[in-house]
Amino acid sequence: MSDIEKRLEFLEETTEVLRMQNRVLSTALKGLIRALPGETAQDAVESIQLAFEDALAELSYEDSPHVDLFHDVTYSFFREKEY
Repeated sequence: MSDIEKRLEFLEETTEVLRMQNRVLSTALKGLIRALPGETAQDAVESIQLAFEDALAELSYEDSPHVDLFHDVTYSFFREKEY
């Protein structure tokens, strides 16, 4: 196997690990929010949304190339939640 193939395989494995870590964190956060009383859960979700909006604004201000990716991932996270 060439060096490039090994490197590509490593990157693919690393990407899968990161995706699974993100899924674990997302699942944990959703579980924590579900465990909260209704009004508190709603407040927590709104606070998280505001924090994400602040982070998005910061990325935009910094002219980060990751603005669109952050926005898409944030949207996916909140679209998947069911509270």
